[in-house]
Amino acid sequence: MSRWHWAAVTLGLLVGCASPHPRAVLLGTLPDEPSIPCGACITAPWTCMGFEGVRLRTTHWDICTTILIPQLHERLPAALEAALSGMRSALDGADLTLPEPRELMTTCLMSDRRQWSNLASVLHPQHAAAMQGLSRGGFTAKGVALLYDIDHRAHCRDTIALALHEGWHQYAQTALRSHLPPWLDEGLATIMEGYRLKIDGIEINHAANRQRSRRAWWMLRRGRMLPLAEFLSDDPHAAMARDRAALLDYYAQAWALTRYLMSSDAGLAEIRSILKDAAAGTSVAARTIRPGQDQAFLDYCAAALQPSWWH
Repeated sequence: MSRWHWAAVTLGLLVGCASPHPRAVLLGTLPDEPSIPCGACITAPWTCMGFEGVRLRTTHWDICTTILIPQLHERLPAALEAALSGMRSALDGADLTLPEPRELMTTCLMSDRRQWSNLASVLHPQHAAAMQGLSRGGFTAKGVALLYDIDHRAHCRDTIALALHEGWHQYAQTALRSHLPPWLDEGLATIMEGYRLKIDGIEINHAANRQRSRRAWWMLRRGRMLPLAEFLSDDPHAAMARDRAALLDYYAQAWALTRYLMSSDAGLAEIRSILKDAAAGTSVAARTIRPGQDQAFLDYCAAALQPSWWH
């Protein structure tokens, strides 16, 4: 069973615009750094609500963390930039160039759930009770991800994957002008999780996702994949209301379906069409299922998604 649980879409849609922007609360009167060159990272002290930490600035991200692990400070900024660059390269096409974010994306990564809970209550008091019901992970709202350490180990493997997942939601909220369909938003977020941890750093590989591939393979073997027409009308809110297993199934099927669509020119064209509408701010049309596509999807899963247990 996956150790990750995310509810970014839920709070991303619920949080209104009346409260101060979370970035202003997190950074206070700290001045914005000048534009950061591609590949560079500027490190500075950061303090919030009495919690001591560091601020890591890259071209697109402002990362504030109380996790004082040098490996994380080295790996996470580069991983976020490389993962987003890889996603945009894979999704761009002749009729689509994904836009730059309209603002810096802020990731606040706390060292434990207590810090996260206290800060979340300050940033989003109207949803404090709902947030306490979230399981491991965190959420993204207004392009700001508020997360906490789910590893408590030096490698921070799952915490980095969590930040990458939320990194897609941050990008979608700050670059696209219309909401993506939930299945595609979560599908692309789970694709962005993919990486391999190396001795000397991180290798971004959007196909490498042990947790999602194992869950999808298990679902396939037990006949738990939803028919596509039913799945596309589902969403994480409804899945979470059913139970935690249903939510994990939802993420795994979203990952598998997005992998399936990205594996062919026709499927990739469908994704690009949705992204193009979202970037332009036009209504994103519901996707229809062509005859025979359910079986083609299941055949793809059987052939391509057998999990590797050793990386």
